[in-house]
Amino acid sequence: MIDRLQKAAKFIEGKLVIFVLAAIVTGIGFGWWLPSAAKGLKGYTTVSLFVMLFPMMIGLRIEEVGKAFARLKPTSSSMLFNFVLSPPLAALLARIFLHDRPDFAVGLILTGTVPCAGMVAGWTGYAKGNVALALVIVALSLLLSIVLVPFWMPILAGVYVQINAWGMFKEILVAVVVPLILGDLTRRAIIRKWGQGGFMKLKPILPGVSMLGMYSIVFISVALEAHNIVQNPDYFLVILAPLALFYASLFCSAVVFSHLAGFSYEDMVAFAYGTAGKNISIALALAILFFSPLTVFVLALKPVIQIAFMAGFLRLTPRLERWFPHEARAKTVTQVLTR
Repeated sequence: MIDRLQKAAKFIEGKLVIFVLAAIVTGIGFGWWLPSAAKGLKGYTTVSLFVMLFPMMIGLRIEEVGKAFARLKPTSSSMLFNFVLSPPLAALLARIFLHDRPDFAVGLILTGTVPCAGMVAGWTGYAKGNVALALVIVALSLLLSIVLVPFWMPILAGVYVQINAWGMFKEILVAVVVPLILGDLTRRAIIRKWGQGGFMKLKPILPGVSMLGMYSIVFISVALEAHNIVQNPDYFLVILAPLALFYASLFCSAVVFSHLAGFSYEDMVAFAYGTAGKNISIALALAILFFSPLTVFVLALKPVIQIAFMAGFLRLTPRLERWFPHEARAKTVTQVLTR
């Protein structure tokens, strides 16, 4: 049974772009033909959000944050990119491309303001990067986002729509801390009952379950705005250019900065993914709770663009290796983290 669930979860996670596109297409069809039924779906968003966020937190160990002090240079640099450079970059691109479309502009700014997600550890592993460092970046970014996302959104997006900063702070606190605590307790309970080996068998299933929640959120969001989307097919092209430029800028600047800072290849990979791999789940949650369906639509398209760039970067990593030194192969993860 576990083996089947692992295979199913791997399929659900591996076909992310296909499933997101399918959710968009079926959501548009459902919302177009059954608009009254589509409106009723909004009541299921809370369940979908929990399904999306809770499994992700089970596999995230909050004690990883303490290791940030052992790798201060790459970790602090990633926080600089995630919370100081990325939000203004998104706001600049929104001003250039989306100044006359406030709902889309807010979606792009929210994309740049919310930091990285747990999936960056997986991509870092695929590229033979420093997975331990990636986990540290994810954990620390999630905690800092509780304060810094509500700080940036009124400043950058407040020129387009009214921002409830206090409400946003409370929602992020609940969205991050509550699932994080419940996830930690769940992980400890699983380990007590089935041991570390049992947890490691269950862990590969968690991302797939989280993705199911995300697909349902995308479906509901698009269904609610189906008529507007069908009548304005140019929305896709309007969003594509600034999103593509945003991700291209992040990946390129992360690689250049890593080279100038003297990072190893392994740290560069973790840093690049930790900078550009934005948290789709939290961004979607905030968009649904505080902004219009058109803003949610931007976040629904975001996974397609983000995954394309993350996969493209993975294909480029063999060529990038020549520009970066490697960690000593004999070092263990613990030795690397505590050097």
